[in-house]
Amino acid sequence: MKAKFFIICSIGLLLASCGNDGRGYEYMPDMYRSPSLETYGKNKVFSDSLNARDPVKGTIARGYLTTFSFGPSQEDYLLAGKKATNPYDTNDKNTGEGKALYAMFCKHCHGPNGAGGGSITHPVYSAIPHYNDSVLLRRSGNTMRELTTGQIFHAITYGLNAMGPHSSQLTEEERWKVVLYVQALQNYSNE
Repeated sequence: MKAKFFIICSIGLLLASCGNDGRGYEYMPDMYRSPSLETYGKNKVFSDSLNARDPVKGTIARGYLTTFSFGPSQEDYLLAGKKATNPYDTNDKNTGEGKALYAMFCKHCHGPNGAGGGSITHPVYSAIPHYNDSVLLRRSGNTMRELTTGQIFHAITYGLNAMGPHSSQLTEEERWKVVLYVQALQNYSNE
């Protein structure tokens, strides 16, 4: 009985492995040899017959921000100061998250209250102005206390003077939350 079953299975496998082109039968042949499609060519799969597809709704290209469309230039810094707004509400939760992020990424230079004097003592980083300082700044034409949401976000994103860009360390949402906390520090008095 076992011998008959083995012979029948062997014959079945032999027949299944033979084909007209010598390759035999394949399970899902497109998985082995996917059809080649030209990017801007036409096909019969999609209703519009185009191979190049639109990105999925909500997709953001790498290197582009969803809420901030300003470049690294001085002109964009000033324009961001006038036009950019923080998409996150000023509340205890967001400001608290901003404070925690500030402690991780900013406090070592800007100090616990935004008055400088952090743990880094290198001379290049010694002239960090206080966030509620009233000294007129050359780059923006206003004081640290008057820096706007857009200017702060721009500085965090692209860097400013000795401060490098933080866009690779902080997500866009995290940077906006740091801005909320920095704005709280702008109103802080260390007297």
